Amino acid sequence: MMRDPNFGFVLAAYCVAAFVVIGMIAGTLLDYAALKKSLARLSARTGRAVDDGQK
Repeated sequence: MMRDPNFGFVLAAYCVAAFVVIGMIAGTLLDYAALKKSLARLSARTGRAVDDGQK
């Protein structure tokens, strides 16, 4: 398998793809946390309870 002349390109492509997917997941989680914090601030300011779907 290591003797295949395209092995390096394939490995690099998988590494880049993994980096992109992990980055997208991290970005989504950070955005979720920011939105949740913003919603909590809004809820505190208006005095209304916000149901986030977690029970």
